Amino acid sequence: MTIRTPICDTLGIDHPIILGGMMGISDARLTAAVSNGGALGTLSSATFGVDGTRDELTKLAENTNRPYSVNLPLFHPMVPNLLDLLPEYGVKIVTTSAGNPAKYIKELKEMGIYVIHVVSSVRTALKARDAGVDAIVAEGSESGGKVALDEVPTISLLPLVVEQVDIPVIAAGGFATGRGLLAALAMGAEGVQMGTRFLASEESRAHPNWKQVLVDAGDSATGIALRNSSPTRMVRNQFFAEMDALDEPGKKAMDFMPIMGEGSSRIPDDLDGSQGNYTAGTGCGLIREVKPAASIVEDIIAEAEQCMNSLRAAFD
Repeated sequence: MTIRTPICDTLGIDHPIILGGMMGISDARLTAAVSNGGALGTLSSATFGVDGTRDELTKLAENTNRPYSVNLPLFHPMVPNLLDLLPEYGVKIVTTSAGNPAKYIKELKEMGIYVIHVVSSVRTALKARDAGVDAIVAEGSESGGKVALDEVPTISLLPLVVEQVDIPVIAAGGFATGRGLLAALAMGAEGVQMGTRFLASEESRAHPNWKQVLVDAGDSATGIALRNSSPTRMVRNQFFAEMDALDEPGKKAMDFMPIMGEGSSRIPDDLDGSQGNYTAGTGCGLIREVKPAASIVEDIIAEAEQCMNSLRAAFD
């Protein structure tokens, strides 16, 4: 039995799994590895800027002939320049986030690009649908990094969005296993987006200390810092406490960039995982080892198929 949903045929992929466009992590190497594994890799353009994204797209063309997506952070002023790169490199899929896609949807459609937009509420899902996006990623508060102020968990957000829109919905936030994939499909999703699980892959550019923190993580390893200003899910440690102590209403994400950068600079020397800035979703508690991205995809699908067979037996 093969787990295949309509989004697989639409995107030209073998498995209904999408790599999250993680800033600082999702480069050409990881994107190609995920795509070559039969899932959909996603390049984070925000990591590299316009010239750097051009270089990464060149590397992608050299390392995969499978479909991939480019993440466009809509708040960023470089987006118009990034759009100019897409037809040059034959990009057919983009994932938009952190803003309203209506501003760019006409231009993207004229390029023949399939647009997937990330949302954190039913309200923003409806706005994205009305703007003309092709699919939606419903991302709950279990996801790593920046989370929405209202912190709706995926198990509630996903079915609510599925009920309200008539376009494909992809689940995100806390997914790292085949059991999670199967649960998302049961709630109406056509696939899952995973970031943290691939952060702990061999091809990920994350420092080995960061990957080890994820392997060692338990069920309560992460928390949401900066709830009053810029909610961010990350691993609970001394750095988490230092940053959270600076939280106060009225502050913006940019106000915390210096300390976030300082926390990231500590990672190479952080042998016990207490001092670094480790953004991660709740799915880190499900990670047991660092593996090649293609093996991660294979394991997820195998586990989902095994669980499906068990469920079939239970209902026979």
